[in-house]
Amino acid sequence: MPAYLGQPGRLVPIRCQSAPVKRADRYTAETTLEGAVKVQRSPGARRSWEVGLGLATAAQIAALWGFDDGEWGNGPFVWVSPEAQVSNLLTPAQASCDKSTLYTAGVLAGGPMSLGADGDAGRSFLNPDPAVTFRFGGQAAPVIPGRTVTASAYLIGAGAKIQIRWEDAAGTYISTSTSGAQGTAGAPVRAYLTSTPPANAAIAYVNALSTSQAARPALTWTDTLVPYGPGGGCPKAIVDAVERDPRVLTDTRYRASAQFTVTEVG
Repeated sequence: MPAYLGQPGRLVPIRCQSAPVKRADRYTAETTLEGAVKVQRSPGARRSWEVGLGLATAAQIAALWGFDDGEWGNGPFVWVSPEAQVSNLLTPAQASCDKSTLYTAGVLAGGPMSLGADGDAGRSFLNPDPAVTFRFGGQAAPVIPGRTVTASAYLIGAGAKIQIRWEDAAGTYISTSTSGAQGTAGAPVRAYLTSTPPANAAIAYVNALSTSQAARPALTWTDTLVPYGPGGGCPKAIVDAVERDPRVLTDTRYRASAQFTVTEVG
């Protein structure tokens, strides 16, 4: 499965054999003169991916090298890892309902929410007026026209629904796709919607309708509902430390191994 780099509406597939992700340390420790250790936790920790292409063709190497050579500008770029495509393309903060992602007026940060048989979520959103449609954060997730996506979230509310809002690369509204009523009053349901982006769609947002409480939203490039995964979306990243090692060189055949680092910024 390829990874993707670029901008909404112009994502370039990049061969990807491996892409382990690492999160920067969240805690900074300091030892006092008395020997006590005090720690400070940063509100966010940036991620990085060490991406390996494996043995790649000249065309596959060229797709990567275009970013290193500045063919697409200096960035930052949208990074879509293979993992995020099948687990969750929302950012970590969006996927966990962090209060920093509150977007719709009137919606509040909530505490833990029972997910029924699926355990509990540590954070949720509360919507005092279920007649108000609310969005899970203001950061869009990238989509590719014709490639089916599935949006989901745990919702509480009579007749609660999931909605996908489609926009083009410039952020212009195109249309929405809305599920049928799936929620119930007082009990959580993992509502979902599988839909295909319109021809000119480049980004998507996940909305909740007729919902009083919600948790753990997700968007995946899949044609079915998959288990919830932590947010893997990365809307701003740079490409660095690009390396290639030619392995097969003949008059008619070229193969090289390559690797690079994607670093989240912003």
